[in-house]
Amino acid sequence: MAAIVAPLLMWTEFLAMGLSRHGYNLLLRPFSDLATRGTQNATIFDLGFFLMPGVLTVVVGLGLWHGLPGGQAWRTGSLMIVAAGLLLFATGVFQQDPRSFVAGVLHGTMAQTTFAVASVAPLILFLGSGDHLHVSPPRRIWLGAGLATFAIEGLAVAMHAVAHYPDGVFQRPFTLVLTVWFVATGAWLLRVRRFEGLSVPEPAR
Repeated sequence: MAAIVAPLLMWTEFLAMGLSRHGYNLLLRPFSDLATRGTQNATIFDLGFFLMPGVLTVVVGLGLWHGLPGGQAWRTGSLMIVAAGLLLFATGVFQQDPRSFVAGVLHGTMAQTTFAVASVAPLILFLGSGDHLHVSPPRRIWLGAGLATFAIEGLAVAMHAVAHYPDGVFQRPFTLVLTVWFVATGAWLLRVRRFEGLSVPEPAR
């Protein structure tokens, strides 16, 4: 459930706060503008977009690790999901503050590191999912999401070196692809739990 609730909570917070903020462009402006200290409902947005989804993402990673024992690639991918959740939480802890240069640097660093880790984790889990073919993981979605997030992140880094562009142009498709990954993963885990109670045998070494 954590994998499904986390992105839904983020999108709900974003759309509700973005539509109510005068002058905010839903397509072009970065998510973080809605969590900047001193702005309207910044604390509520920070809680619902960064802090709570960060905790839920950690739960997802731990569930993948403990619920479905696997090989090295699977464990690495699970830990990367945990790391992405911790970094998302840290992004919310270090809110943007127009009065503090350091706060802005910390927020930006945490956010970019979150994107970097999250862009690789689906591919690593895809590589490790061969241990769980008996429970039919959504491998095509994981592969597609992994390739898409990696490509979007790489393109954003490359473009940033040669041109300036609104952060929202990169953040929206990246977050949308990860939403597909999270929902598909959550639905799969619920199906595994329903039919097997997550009592999956340890794969052969």
